[in-house]
Amino acid sequence: MDMNIDRRIRLLLVLFMLVIQTPFGEASAADEEGCIICHKYPGLARIDQDTGRLRLFYVDDGKYKNSVHGKILCRNCHLKLDVIPHADFTRVNCSTKCHIKEPSTDREFSHGNIYGELNASVHGIGTADKPKKFKEDMPECTDCHLNTVLQPVTGVLDQEAGVSADALRRCIGCHTDKEWSNRYYQHFTHRLHRSKTSLETVKLCLLCHQKTDKMARHGLIATENYKDTFHWKGVLYGDQNAPDCLSCHAPVGYTIHSMKTTADNTSSVNPKNLQQTCMNQDGTQICHPNAIASFSSGKIHKAGVGIDKHVMAMAKREQLQAGDDGIRKNSSFNTLMTDEEKKDLSNLDKKEVFHWKVLMLVKYIYTMLITVVVGGMLIHQVLDFWRATITRNNSRGEGK
Repeated sequence: MDMNIDRRIRLLLVLFMLVIQTPFGEASAADEEGCIICHKYPGLARIDQDTGRLRLFYVDDGKYKNSVHGKILCRNCHLKLDVIPHADFTRVNCSTKCHIKEPSTDREFSHGNIYGELNASVHGIGTADKPKKFKEDMPECTDCHLNTVLQPVTGVLDQEAGVSADALRRCIGCHTDKEWSNRYYQHFTHRLHRSKTSLETVKLCLLCHQKTDKMARHGLIATENYKDTFHWKGVLYGDQNAPDCLSCHAPVGYTIHSMKTTADNTSSVNPKNLQQTCMNQDGTQICHPNAIASFSSGKIHKAGVGIDKHVMAMAKREQLQAGDDGIRKNSSFNTLMTDEEKKDLSNLDKKEVFHWKVLMLVKYIYTMLITVVVGGMLIHQVLDFWRATITRNNSRGEGK
């Protein structure tokens, strides 16, 4: 009996400490559900019994309130959290209707239409009548999207972050609720930003598309060798005009959530549409406005090249894993092309074979130049040291 009383006292003390450590007025106004009372602690986490991974449940209240979802109640997305500790939760479904009103229609907002587009696209799990195999390979909404903090801008062209006091003043002239006007202005101007930089976009796509086994399950070719292309070099070194994955697979006139296969006539990368995609008319980037049909017939993601990986492996004298772009260890500069790469030549047309020959020639010339220059410099230093030694010895002999 005494032990039960002691436990109750300790529980009350813990609850009391939780309450006094939270600013009551602020919590009751901004967190009417009381979720932050527990979720404000950075160490709030548990081990997922199914995956063995650590799941963190900490929420930064300040960042959340200024994020895209900052005005949405937790229970609008996290359903059936009626028991504490939460044992009756269900996974968040992004197609669920929110209680927040969509201002242009005055109806409850929902991502349902976008969710439907995604499921019917190459990245979706399919429809009820045509489900896809290996649905576990498909990305979920949170794999690409984060609840980012709003980033308002002062100008559309310069993309500088910050609230434009002049623009906001004109909003408040009609919309007298300053808090609402500020929130709406931030949300609107946030959409003028790119959600991700070109570099972030490429790295995100490669998380899946560089995996040979995963791509093979869906009849695709791993495209890690995109890093061999000039496009990647531009992205890597911060060229604002360099195209990323979406520049070709979801250009102007297409949507990210409804990408189609190359064989689909409505796809931006279908051979019939590639010329227009390369021209990128009406886009913010200046790509190849004068592109002709033959220009767009080249292969961007040719399988089995992997030049960057090959060269780096040779430099580090490392052995690549079997199946990595068909490249095996070959540290000899006299045989830069492997047997498997030579076999690939049979699948190339005359232009591509010519390009390969030029590439190999450049490699040989470059290797010879390095050998001659570095070797010549070493010989020069040795001869110079020898001459200096003889001169010094002769000088000493004359002095005697």
